[in-house]
Amino acid sequence: MVLGSVPAKPRSTETTVNLIVNGQTVRTATGTDSEHLDWTAWDVKEFRGSQATIKLVDNNRNGWGHLLADEFVLSDTEALPRMEEHDWLDSGKDYYATVSFNNTPDGKRVMLGWMNNWDYGQATPTTTWRGTMALPREVVLTQMPKGPRLRQKAVTQTDTLKNTAATYTAPAQDIQPGTVNLPISGDVVQIDAEFSPGTASSFGLKVLGNGTEATRIGYMPSTRRAFIDRTNSGNEGFHPAFASVDDAPVQLANGRLRLRIYVDRASVEVFAQDGLATLTDQVFPAAGAQSISLFSEGGTARVESLSVTPLNKAMW
Repeated sequence: MVLGSVPAKPRSTETTVNLIVNGQTVRTATGTDSEHLDWTAWDVKEFRGSQATIKLVDNNRNGWGHLLADEFVLSDTEALPRMEEHDWLDSGKDYYATVSFNNTPDGKRVMLGWMNNWDYGQATPTTTWRGTMALPREVVLTQMPKGPRLRQKAVTQTDTLKNTAATYTAPAQDIQPGTVNLPISGDVVQIDAEFSPGTASSFGLKVLGNGTEATRIGYMPSTRRAFIDRTNSGNEGFHPAFASVDDAPVQLANGRLRLRIYVDRASVEVFAQDGLATLTDQVFPAAGAQSISLFSEGGTARVESLSVTPLNKAMW
């Protein structure tokens, strides 16, 4: 205990690499609690001509905390993390062991994945059963500048679940920093949205919300990554591996981001840029968490188009 006239400050436990420009931290990166060095890339073209300092902060005094950093490089080409040297079928935590079907009617290729994760599959807070299957997806190859890529979309039969008479369509609008609740709610819906980043550092949608908790689905222009943030989604404390922010590299098309999102009572499936990237995660919101909202951080983004369509039950 210390007696003094100045209140004690919390002890820092930060372990980061920061980029400092004009005395401000403009970029920061942390590791993955691993001894394996991996690349992290920052887009710093907006600071061209400025003096910058790289600051390594190692204040963690716990059993694991320490810092490894090496080889800082300026380059016109982004260095990809080791895990992104491959094209992942899905960048969420809960899409596993797909079964694919070839030559289905009309020559389609359809796959079906298990929506769960071995890390916490035996601990999910559900009764009667644990785990479920994601929506069946039709897959095609699409030629892209860097070669063929897999494009995914929910099978067309999913459209028969749509209650189009109750579709809510929002006008194009700017999203000021903060959260804007939509005049529609629901926990089983399809959301189609197109955004322009504007000056925002991140933007997107919050679903399965109740005013204090929600699942965030959005995009960070500085890293060009779409994400699902389930760290404040409801019950995320049942297993230490569950709370997560899962993301995927996504390039804007003509400066815009297109999202199709299928929200169910305990899951979200995100198809970005017409299915060139997907993220699938389970979530366990509180009972009655059905609010849907827009959010923007660090500046103003714009929603160019938005529709929310309730979905009818597929079973029973």
